[in-house]
Amino acid sequence: MPTSFIPFTMCATIRDNDGRSFRTEIERLTSSHRSWAPLDVVKSTNTKALLRGAIPQSVHTTTDAGLARYLQDRLVADKDMHLDLVVTIQR
Repeated sequence: MPTSFIPFTMCATIRDNDGRSFRTEIERLTSSHRSWAPLDVVKSTNTKALLRGAIPQSVHTTTDAGLARYLQDRLVADKDMHLDLVVTIQR
């Protein structure tokens, strides 16, 4: 049975107290192979980036806030990345 993928956009903002370069974080975010949510940069500045991706449909894709929490948890677990996220699921 084929898996349904849910497209989404994500605005990522660097946290003020994070010492790493935002550009480096975005490069790490988009260049790594992530089977859970491959991402493409739509637009970025030194402090904010707009990205798009798709994720398999699950309990995490029922609300924008739920998907934002899930992605934040994965970023911290996978890459120790601490970014503020705003996610919009494309319906």
